[in-house]
Amino acid sequence: MSHFNLNITEIPVYNDGSFLLYKLKQADEVFPYEQIEKLYDEPFFYEELSLTDNILFENDKMKRKIVKKIRIPQDKEITSINVLKINNLFYQVFNIYHFKNKDGYLQSDITLQEYTNPNFGGKL
Repeated sequence: MSHFNLNITEIPVYNDGSFLLYKLKQADEVFPYEQIEKLYDEPFFYEELSLTDNILFENDKMKRKIVKKIRIPQDKEITSINVLKINNLFYQVFNIYHFKNKDGYLQSDITLQEYTNPNFGGKL
């Protein structure tokens, strides 16, 4: 059984932008505080998706600031403890959905929420 569709109609293109990936961690202190640590120097490229009115409405009721949705080649190491830096703004992964598209390409859709005042633990 083939994993790829032999009649491929569309190859995924990730050219809407790029992001740097960070990981949330807590400092080893008596009163730990949250800080982020850069994981890779190379950027990841993404395709921007639109947010539906339903998603915006439901999350607004729960006081969440869902602001962006993107698609990348599948990466199961990205979770809700990751932060993305896009155009000098930071976003925390709210949700990530992994799937195989109709042509057999493995992809991940990432829903992002605002992440303000990142703390780098004294390092930029």
